[in-house]
Amino acid sequence: MFAKINHMAMISPIYPMLANFYEAYFGLQRSGKTSRPLNAVTVGDGYVGLNINPLRDGYVGGLDHFGLVVDDIDVVIERARAKFPQASIVKRPSTRPFANFSAHDPDGNIFDLAQKDEGDKLVGIYAEQAAQGRSQDRYLNKFAIRTMNAERCADFYQFVFELKPSNKNMKSAGGYHLTDGRVTLSILPWSIPIFENMSIKRPGPDHIGFKVESIEAFKQHVEVTSGMNPYVAPMRLGGSKEADARKAFLAQEAGGKLQMADPGGVWIDVTDE
Repeated sequence: MFAKINHMAMISPIYPMLANFYEAYFGLQRSGKTSRPLNAVTVGDGYVGLNINPLRDGYVGGLDHFGLVVDDIDVVIERARAKFPQASIVKRPSTRPFANFSAHDPDGNIFDLAQKDEGDKLVGIYAEQAAQGRSQDRYLNKFAIRTMNAERCADFYQFVFELKPSNKNMKSAGGYHLTDGRVTLSILPWSIPIFENMSIKRPGPDHIGFKVESIEAFKQHVEVTSGMNPYVAPMRLGGSKEADARKAFLAQEAGGKLQMADPGGVWIDVTDE
């Protein structure tokens, strides 16, 4: 593939605890190369990294952005400028270890961008576990965005990055689902009326997804692990009228077999298919 999704990022005031959560429930491992305890904690599955950043003044917590690594950044810039002039790509400071560039799609959804180069630490930063031959049955398989012009954004990611349409495991009524061969980028429509019976969720990153070896085995693991340590237990879904509406909405839209939320409230969709 010309491009692949190589990391996802979130912001939280409890970022060290969230790293423990993703280690305990999904088996993600911390990256030694990116150990920056004052700036972030990075865990990964050997293919995709999950960067968990501390909440700072003026920012909003929750799921924040994703990153792509591509064969040729110059081609990306040329394609974007030719067909999507409203989408911008800018060079990042050299102190940023996760991306050469940052960019946004036609609706303003942010993503990081780096070029494939085995000699470049910016690209190899999430690949150290893969280089060690590590793989695992539980891994990140989806990043979902909810945006006003879903069709236009889907066209952007297909044209610029050559991501391929995929409807695997997707039962939601709307949206566009694109894959790099392993990870799906789900681009879902946003409008105020879809949030009936609950508070309005702003446009932007919506949820992440995991593939697990068995839903039943994973449910049992969640039950045992949450009982061992309540501080890293998933946030409960449902329980009140509005919470039940959110739970039903996520189940309908996400497409997986099990939905949950991490201790910081980020939605997670889980499947074994």
